Amino acid sequence: MSKQIVEIHELSSKRRIGDASAYSAHIQEAMRYDRLPSAHYSLVMTILNAVVQGYTEEKWKEEQQQALKTLVLEPTNPKTAHADLANRYEQTVGGLKDLSLWPW
Repeated sequence: MSKQIVEIHELSSKRRIGDASAYSAHIQEAMRYDRLPSAHYSLVMTILNAVVQGYTEEKWKEEQQQALKTLVLEPTNPKTAHADLANRYEQTVGGLKDLSLWPW
């Protein structure tokens, strides 16, 4: 029985590593073509860490409460995509989805 648990843990770990590798490749591609705004870089790195840890979107949000709260309180940037959304958080998520950098 304990061997099964170890095997499940190893599979889960390999999957997270694969997911993180794929996400990292998306980041590199976005940066290579200068499509990732520098203002989003630190947020993307927290998402990469969440992917490595196997976090859900809810767990990631819980850990990033302060940063996300700041984005929610900021108005959208009218000069960038998704300016029609409610706040800077939603605008940022929309931009990350466009770049395939939103894993959830």
